[in-house]
Amino acid sequence: MNNKEQKVSTEEAQLALDSLANIDSSTNKLIRPPLWLTVIMAFFYGMMTFSWASTRHENLWMLGLIISAICFLASVAFYLYSSHLLGIKPKVLPKSKSECFFHLFSGIFFAAVIILTRILSVNGLEYAAYIGGILNALVLAYLLHHYSTGNYIKDNSHHE
Repeated sequence: MNNKEQKVSTEEAQLALDSLANIDSSTNKLIRPPLWLTVIMAFFYGMMTFSWASTRHENLWMLGLIISAICFLASVAFYLYSSHLLGIKPKVLPKSKSECFFHLFSGIFFAAVIILTRILSVNGLEYAAYIGGILNALVLAYLLHHYSTGNYIKDNSHHE
């Protein structure tokens, strides 16, 4: 296929789509943080959720929230800085419509978990803090590992 041809065969189109899927997959593997850093970031994010839900009038969970937020931000900064040293520039802001929707729905999910965890914990269901913290940590770890490019990539490799 060259630039002057108007018609593209089905095989050429499928090869082009497979090539793009392989590029997206390899980009995700290149940008993804190491597993140990993913676990650290997810742990501190889950701890932030747990600490916020456990905060009451005069307990020390606000200190736990502050410490976990500082550690979470430090681990994200470490990831961005170490990626920069390796010559990799992870995207921080969405650049396409699909990335924008992915970030929007992820943000809505995380916000809903945090708000519901807090409401349920304050109203007497104290295990909600544990469940919300674990849920946010697991979802963040999953998203960081599988969708580190910030874009939902449909994997067609297992359908063949």
